[in-house]
Amino acid sequence: MGWFWGDSKNDPVKKLDPGLRDYLEQEKPDKYVPGPDVKPPPSTPVQSPDTSDPSKPQVPAASLYQDGRYAHLWKTYKPPAEDDEGAGIRGASRVIEQHKAKGDTVQRAAMENCALEHEALTYCFQTGNWRKQIEARLTLCSKENGTFSRCFMTQTKFLQALGYAAGVDQDAEKEERIQMHADKLYHQMLDYEKRIEDAKAAGLEPPPLTSLFNPEKESQVQQNREIEIPGGEAIPTGFKPSKPLHKLTPHERELEIRAHYANLEQQRLYMEEAAPFMKSQDDARQKRQEKAVSWFGETLGKWMS
Repeated sequence: MGWFWGDSKNDPVKKLDPGLRDYLEQEKPDKYVPGPDVKPPPSTPVQSPDTSDPSKPQVPAASLYQDGRYAHLWKTYKPPAEDDEGAGIRGASRVIEQHKAKGDTVQRAAMENCALEHEALTYCFQTGNWRKQIEARLTLCSKENGTFSRCFMTQTKFLQALGYAAGVDQDAEKEERIQMHADKLYHQMLDYEKRIEDAKAAGLEPPPLTSLFNPEKESQVQQNREIEIPGGEAIPTGFKPSKPLHKLTPHERELEIRAHYANLEQQRLYMEEAAPFMKSQDDARQKRQEKAVSWFGETLGKWMS
């Protein structure tokens, strides 16, 4: 179509790059063509198409109109199960979403394991006479708060070290067993610390230190006999604990190292599972960028894509 006073010879669209012009033609909406208004009688249920009659258009079972309407749109239809590449991308996308929600899942399980400690903290703030409540607010219930905070943080690390919510296909029973085992190990750690305090108070030798994860393995003393780690765990290269190792108890050191290795393994599995999705996103972005650069130049094309 020409302009107000021009003709088709001066049409500026013809001066566009052929690739861009083809793209615009593809994006142009198709003309509306009314289809046949075929409706089955109200009293007659819609029947599946008769496959024995080749003259009747065929539609898959997924179509809401089994009378043949929109058969041309279903010619390129492929069920999700048949599209291996698409299924892989959808699976990888699910892994990414699950990885993002993993932290919340682990923290909810840790909160459940620390329900009694949380109840004690809430009870400290909400009960007692006015003097007790003022004291609680002034001290922020430091004792109860410290007990709950340590429980929550340590239980979170135990869950991570044991692989809670780490798998792609999570088994509810398996996850529950891991959650219960994490709670058991935490209280074993507290019991050992209590026995240490009782031995010191009585002037006795402390009980032998055993690993929570590998009780049969002997402990090792590292870094000039200053750092003792149960189970013979070596300090990994580039390891960054939440606190300096000398400020952690032996079992806390072991737990930090275990959680570190578990996080590395989970990151590796995540990268393997998410690779198809991430590659498809990179490929699509690269194609968009190449097309935009061919149309608008390198600087503007890269910025637009």
